[in-house]
Amino acid sequence: MKRATFICLFVAGLLGCLIGYPLISLQNTRTARLQWKEEAISAIASLSDNPSWIDGEIRLLKDSSSSHDDRVLAEPWLSDRMILMESGEWLVYQSHCHKVPPHNVTDICLARGTNGKWYYTTCHFCVRMVALIALQGGQPKNLQSFLQKYQFREFDVQSNQ
Repeated sequence: MKRATFICLFVAGLLGCLIGYPLISLQNTRTARLQWKEEAISAIASLSDNPSWIDGEIRLLKDSSSSHDDRVLAEPWLSDRMILMESGEWLVYQSHCHKVPPHNVTDICLARGTNGKWYYTTCHFCVRMVALIALQGGQPKNLQSFLQKYQFREFDVQSNQ
């Protein structure tokens, strides 16, 4: 009887671990992603609501001497915070790659456009947007075609989609 009870308790504990660990891991991932989202939205809103920052960022991208600035990722259209289209439209963005901490936040990019709308995509742009630079092949023509190409979807900032 004691042996049967021990085996039942052992199996129940093992099953609890097998079921419980993924649930705890999933909750930790969700919490980390929501925290990243809130911080990203705050940073993007602060920058995109600041006309002098926008003007300065556009000047930084268009200034050929700025190519030595670590913030300029691809001259004359991509910095670590802005994607500038040929049309003059822009996206202020924050992107996260699963290869950098926190590793439990999967690929995500949030952005706010010239039109004031918020967008997100789960496209993998990699660390410092290297995949975007390789795939894009130069400065994007306009906001709409860029959003379509990388499957950005509009969202309401409050959503946890």
